[in-house]
Amino acid sequence: MRMDCTRFAKHIHAYVDNAAPPEIRAAMQAHAASCPACRGELEALAQLESILRSAPDAPVPQGFAARVMARAATQKAPRKLSILAWGGTPEWWQELPGPARAAAAAILVFGLALGGVMGWDANRNGPKASPAAAPSDALAAYNLDYLAEAPAGSLAQVALALNE
Repeated sequence: MRMDCTRFAKHIHAYVDNAAPPEIRAAMQAHAASCPACRGELEALAQLESILRSAPDAPVPQGFAARVMARAATQKAPRKLSILAWGGTPEWWQELPGPARAAAAAILVFGLALGGVMGWDANRNGPKASPAAAPSDALAAYNLDYLAEAPAGSLAQVALALNE
């Protein structure tokens, strides 16, 4: 297995804890022998682990768990996020920062205006012809009249035949 610095960093904690598979351990040892940066990181982590393992276990103070639970009970409970808040603005909207609300409102207004302009432009020429009044000729129906002069058996003719 080939080991590089990125892969080495990914497996370094498993290596220090002796939890890495043997083939990864061997590749990491070979890489650390040739890479001073990874070797230094491995040595620093191994030194930190030995310091932490040699530190005495500190006893938990009496009543610690009860104090933590009592403090947690006094904390504000998380609010349930609702889509619509009756009688006001939705909560999720109020929690957005001001610039995000302004940007969202501007995008909404722009989208509505653009949709209105596009819809107005589409209806300016009058209503579209009904499908029953559509021409039966595939060239005219799909605006493919430039394919009319294609030789027989060509890809263009096959496409026209499929559209009929």
